[in-house]
Amino acid sequence: MTMTRIPTALELSAGELILLRNIVAEGFKPNRQASQRDIAHLVALQLIQSAMGGLMATPAGRIVARL
Repeated sequence: MTMTRIPTALELSAGELILLRNIVAEGFKPNRQASQRDIAHLVALQLIQSAMGGLMATPAGRIVARL
């Protein structure tokens, strides 16, 4: 899937936005500490990625978290 635009923070639920901002702030977050539904949606939007047993923000995710 190719991203055609970066989603805005307004398109995320409160829980998803909090999760994304926590991942950006911490740099890495174990995926067991978050809602699987929120994770799945943020991965589908290409704002986070699963790596090394945890979650990391993508460059687009960092942009959205800071807006």
